[in-house]
Amino acid sequence: MAQFTFTNNTYAGEALAGFMASTLLEADSVKRGLLTVINDVKSRKIILDVDDDVVLQNPSGLFTDQGTTAQQIESYLDPVVYEFMKQEQWDKLAQSWEAQALKPGAFMDYEGIVDLSDFMVQRYLTKIQIANERLYWLGKSATKEAAFTADFAGLLPTIAASSGVYKVDLGKSATSMAATAIDTSGIVTVADTASLRDGDVVTITGVTGSSKDSTNGVPGINVQGQSYFIKVASATSFKLVRNFNEVNSRKPATFTGTSTAATVSYINASNVLGVLAGIYAQLDPADRSQSDFNLQIPLHVGYAYAQAQADRAVNVLNAFADPKKMDYLGLPLQLMNHWQANTILGARSSNLFLGVDLLGDASELSTVYMKPYTNDNVVRMKARMKAAVNYKFANELFYLSA
Repeated sequence: MAQFTFTNNTYAGEALAGFMASTLLEADSVKRGLLTVINDVKSRKIILDVDDDVVLQNPSGLFTDQGTTAQQIESYLDPVVYEFMKQEQWDKLAQSWEAQALKPGAFMDYEGIVDLSDFMVQRYLTKIQIANERLYWLGKSATKEAAFTADFAGLLPTIAASSGVYKVDLGKSATSMAATAIDTSGIVTVADTASLRDGDVVTITGVTGSSKDSTNGVPGINVQGQSYFIKVASATSFKLVRNFNEVNSRKPATFTGTSTAATVSYINASNVLGVLAGIYAQLDPADRSQSDFNLQIPLHVGYAYAQAQADRAVNVLNAFADPKKMDYLGLPLQLMNHWQANTILGARSSNLFLGVDLLGDASELSTVYMKPYTNDNVVRMKARMKAAVNYKFANELFYLSA
């Protein structure tokens, strides 16, 4: 009979601790140090924000307080517990997963040592990491993998909703244009497409009409606020080819309804240098000069920046072949996977927080072979995770979006 590695444990000193820590802490932005990780967040954790001004006074033999009041504002990490659960049929699992370890023949009657923890790591680890990355930044509403009921706002929506954040939009003529129609096939009519290229990513806002994105079925979601890869169709129109959130599934975008007006915002090779120049000029020098400050940009903006560098490199050998450095005037640009389109965030990693509980009972991984208990020839796998995100000082954040 096949042998199984049964596990039903928590983090502390157990064999699968590495897997659970990886799902929570090896999301792309965490590995690059763009978030400050706080461990042992078992319930609401208070992050105390203390700020004050400095007043340089006249010399005095007697101590005289400068007369300002330190501002103490609390922000919170409210951890959310969520789970990944998967059931696999054992015989199919054995044939697909263990075939390479068995000798030729009838799979040795399915006899082989099966390490289900390795199976979990190799088959699901990367996907869970991506799901957590999207969850941390975009929140539950924009993370397709998130089906739990608890609220998880995500860093970008929370930052966008804050009144204290320095925010800039893409409403200028170089980064937006008015659309006069969106039809049921995703064709958008504008005055001129000269500044657009195939593969650009546009964000649709200010929609007047009933256009809905039915990529994942009817009735669909509102086109308002969605972002799309495009293909230029004519001098005055382009087609919405794929929803930016479907970049991994590669599903073609489909639509129902029509609209008579909308605003199209974009960052591409034609305007990215101007966008970065404007951002650089508006950043607080006190924040920009810190070693942990980064400008975080979506991949499509990074590609546009690389293209713009090549386009501007007149008489430079291999301008379109050599890799391009991702910084702007010495300021590092962090290319963000699974990020919100046409959005740029300027922040110190010490101002963005991820709370986890690596040693808590609410974080565990278990794998169980059900046949000895229910006679069902299936393997059940369950991973439970706990996480929370927030920022500290709103006035030290720069946020650009459509």
